[in-house]
Amino acid sequence: MRAGTLNIWGPYRDAPNKYRLKISENGETRSICFRTYEEAELAKARLRDDIASQQVYTIGEAISQFCAHLAETRGIKAESVAWTAAQLEWLPENASLASINQEKAEKLYKELTVTPNPRTGKLLATATHHGRLGLARRLYEFAIKQDMCRNNPFASVTPIGRKRVGKPQLRIDEARRFEQKAIELAQAGDAAALGALLMLHLGLRQGEVAARIARDVDDEGRVLWVPSGKTKNARRRLKVPEVLRPLLLRQVEITPPGALLFYKGEKVPPTNYFWSQVRRLCHLAEVPAVCPHSLRGLHATLALEGGATADAVARALGHGSFSMTARHYASESSVDNAKATKVSSLLGGQGAADGPKSSGPDPDQILGLLKSLPAQQLAELLSKVSRSAE
Repeated sequence: MRAGTLNIWGPYRDAPNKYRLKISENGETRSICFRTYEEAELAKARLRDDIASQQVYTIGEAISQFCAHLAETRGIKAESVAWTAAQLEWLPENASLASINQEKAEKLYKELTVTPNPRTGKLLATATHHGRLGLARRLYEFAIKQDMCRNNPFASVTPIGRKRVGKPQLRIDEARRFEQKAIELAQAGDAAALGALLMLHLGLRQGEVAARIARDVDDEGRVLWVPSGKTKNARRRLKVPEVLRPLLLRQVEITPPGALLFYKGEKVPPTNYFWSQVRRLCHLAEVPAVCPHSLRGLHATLALEGGATADAVARALGHGSFSMTARHYASESSVDNAKATKVSSLLGGQGAADGPKSSGPDPDQILGLLKSLPAQQLAELLSKVSRSAE
């Protein structure tokens, strides 16, 4: 444990009835012994409380140390650390950490949800204030580990409202107009437009597009390597659609092997770069403005609607399982349609497309899929099965 200039180690068991605490304060070290482990732990807690009561940390100091920890220990990028600090500005930086109890924490959070954003004049989105509440919890968890305070007043604060899962997506005709405009611009040398097309066609994250270099394009433009990414499942090799292959090859020809493909700078662009580029393309294509994350979700939706298996879509997006894909990316209807198709296949005795062949459908698998379908779609499916059996 560490608090200011005080360090405490132990308890150490020196003998059956001898437990020692080692204490270092202002460069001087001493030991205190106790008859039991419990007595030593109690004394350690009291010493910690005494120091904590003498040394008061403000929320602003805790935020500074938390951000330094993210940058130095966790290796978080500078722009992400700055964003984290900005998301914690709703907390009173001059108040002491210990002065915020659960009642005050709930009041602060409620005020956050009803206070308009000074930049937009609108209330914060539910997902945004949920995220800020989560960061406040993390801040206090960090402070407790650093012995800056004892309790986390935000731990039991209940998030207000239900956040919207997933992002609004373009309709199919809108997606076609978006693609047509992006291809037109990419043919004219617009690298950002080509990057946006990869998000739509391959389901890439904007960070994965931003980090791609020329040597990631392989096999004469047929393959795109993603050697690393947001999660351990992000590493993958993707097949490039033929419509994008000549555009990608031309971009590779004018780019050194180790240089970024879709950005002229030497460093990976900031996170808002492709956000603004996708918005620009939406405006030019005269379709509703969406974000890069939405193009990734649209890829999942269209892939499922086109007959791709759930596992294949999840792997293409770099997910460990389809549950993440279904919850945050693919539209609800496309997920339901994929389930219904699977049920129809099983009822027809075809079995899983990529699994071992069997003599008949698995009743438990059918029952599980049927239970997961909405009532209306379940009724329609059973009606079709009934008619086909007549």
